[in-house]
Amino acid sequence: MSIEQTAENMTISTLPLPGDVLRQQREKLGLTQKDIADRLRLRLAVIQNIEDNNFKSDQVATFTRGYLRSYAKAVGLSDDDVLPLLEEEVNHKEQSMQSFSRKTNREKHDSRIMLITWGVLAVLVGISSVWWWQNQSLDTLSVSELTSSSDSLSQESEADLAVLEAQRELNVASAQPVQQNEEVEPTANAAVSTEDTTSANEEVNNSSNTESSDTDSSVTDTATSDVSSSLSNESSDAESPESTNIALSDSPASANPVSMSFSADCWIQVKDAEGKVLATGVKKAGHQLSLSGKAPYSVILGAPEGVSMTFAGEAVDLSGYTAGKVARFKLP
Repeated sequence: MSIEQTAENMTISTLPLPGDVLRQQREKLGLTQKDIADRLRLRLAVIQNIEDNNFKSDQVATFTRGYLRSYAKAVGLSDDDVLPLLEEEVNHKEQSMQSFSRKTNREKHDSRIMLITWGVLAVLVGISSVWWWQNQSLDTLSVSELTSSSDSLSQESEADLAVLEAQRELNVASAQPVQQNEEVEPTANAAVSTEDTTSANEEVNNSSNTESSDTDSSVTDTATSDVSSSLSNESSDAESPESTNIALSDSPASANPVSMSFSADCWIQVKDAEGKVLATGVKKAGHQLSLSGKAPYSVILGAPEGVSMTFAGEAVDLSGYTAGKVARFKLP
């Protein structure tokens, strides 16, 4: 489109202007602008404007055509030699004005498009910045969460190791009384054998060995009394957990009672919702334990396979916990 407009402008520029044609004809006749003005009874300024092709836009076209027609007759030209040139000039100016107006509108349109483009780019940059910031925040949170989770896991692992160590020591300690009992039984048998031998000697030696048999009898009685006292001490030690169980079982029940029965030695720790330690330490096999506090309870069992539990009268399923590993859970 711009090429066509350029071609039209070149064509129009090659055509002579009406003022130029009239001036050239006047000069050929040897007349001056004043001569033409006097002959046409017009002001000299009007003749000058015509020859300069200075046609005012506010001037009525009829007057302009009349001036040109009179000027053409004064210099011996016909109307057809001048008026078509005027029409071409007027149309050219209108086209120039329209082109300028279109150019102005196009520039305004382009400026609006540029503003919209810059606005879209600014929005995209803002969205990208927010997205990047959110990703950075999420990465930071992920690192902190991983760190905290690893710390908590390490703490739990250390706690589990401590519980397993305590449970292992408990198993070793529970095996020692059995060995002691096995050592006591031969001692008692030896004491009984000594007593039988002494009795046989009493029958053979009769009264001649009375003093010796009395001495042996006193030794036998002493050994027997030692064995009896040792067995009675072990019996009292074995019965002491039962008395402790009775004392604990007598504690008042709450709305969320927990009962625990131990078929094997087990290290436990029970805390209520306020963090208060309700029970901790090693519980012997056969021990019965009743607890009450504010639920939920935090429970740790060193040997869950040896524990039976009830909560609020209902049995707690511990079959899901692996034997030999620490069980850590909450009730309810």
